[in-house]
Amino acid sequence: MPDAQNMQQVAETLAMTGASTLVAAMATDAWQAGRGGFARLFHRRGNGLREIETQLDNDAALVTGEDAAAAREALIGPWRLRLLRLLREHPGAAPELTELIDRIRERLPEDSRRWTQNVHTHDHSVANVVQGGNQYNQYMDRPRTNGDADDEA
Repeated sequence: MPDAQNMQQVAETLAMTGASTLVAAMATDAWQAGRGGFARLFHRRGNGLREIETQLDNDAALVTGEDAAAAREALIGPWRLRLLRLLREHPGAAPELTELIDRIRERLPEDSRRWTQNVHTHDHSVANVVQGGNQYNQYMDRPRTNGDADDEA
């Protein structure tokens, strides 16, 4: 049986994947399937259908405007939180959300199925990057030993 931490990680990943998929579907031909599916998912869990549809429509309108890329980036966080809350309150919604994600992804244009992230580091910095998942760091640097070269000479 999965432990609580593992279940939390699964919920986090599913919520992030769901939010990313939902936002990717906005302003594409997959939107109507995404809109209807997410509205039904939240409505079955006790939320008002009209309020959900209004929220979805308002957010979709943002991603068709001048700042579409910034809107998409900004909308993922709130939808991730909404989905995470839904999964915490209704763990049985996970299979339905998974099926909805798969159905929407099949309809997304090929370029909406991929996310590109460019990361640049400078001056001995370290970048730890993850997309759609979790990253856990116990420590960042290994301990220095007497044999290490001094970079600050």
